[in-house]
Amino acid sequence: MAIKKRKNKLDKIHALLADPYIARHVPETMEYEADNLWAMLRRHRTVYVKPVKGHMGLGIFRIQKLTEARFEISSANHSQQVGEPQLVPEVTALLGDKSCFLQQGIDLATYKNCPFDIRIVLQKPYKVWRLTLTSAKVANREDAVVTNVAQGATDYPLHDILRKYDQRRDPLVTFRELADLSHQIASVLGSAFGMKIVGLDLALDKKGRIWFLEANNQPQCARCKLVNDKISREKYEKARRRLAEEKTRR
Repeated sequence: MAIKKRKNKLDKIHALLADPYIARHVPETMEYEADNLWAMLRRHRTVYVKPVKGHMGLGIFRIQKLTEARFEISSANHSQQVGEPQLVPEVTALLGDKSCFLQQGIDLATYKNCPFDIRIVLQKPYKVWRLTLTSAKVANREDAVVTNVAQGATDYPLHDILRKYDQRRDPLVTFRELADLSHQIASVLGSAFGMKIVGLDLALDKKGRIWFLEANNQPQCARCKLVNDKISREKYEKARRRLAEEKTRR
């Protein structure tokens, strides 16, 4: 398969949607246009607006349908309610000149009533993808718009959260399902974009279904490493050094 040079968030989602198995785990996603926003809000109570290029949860905001004619627009530190005629003008003002896309909102599983998502880091130092680091990122309040650590969320050991989160399901079965899906996603993204490291943001909804949220080709791992055991950290560092050496030899 020819390797593409572009790898923004929307490129990665389109690559994953081409795989029938993975596509079942990807929330409905559309490029931002006013007509697409209305179409999404007809199907989903919550829709997220995300920058095509961005990091640390910056520029993300949420639109919730309160009634057929009333909506709430929320960012990490601001919230406002608007009527139907004001929705698109307000969203347009928030977007500015940024390219954005729309994504179906997921009813995230919670830990102590706060939503969380899951970071899984995979590396390919040789010919096989290796899962090296994991964490659960728990938001700092119940109505948080994003679960990024940079926006106030806290990293916890993933296995601890899977044993204790509010919707309690079999933690070993859930972890195996997360690991399996992560390897398949990494394989698709590696083939499409030549990636050798990827940080995946996955989520569980309140019914236990796994969802793909985002893939980062330069994941920030400093805090994630702190909640992993020594063996996992050493595996990550060994793979990182191997990839650095490989890049130097090119």
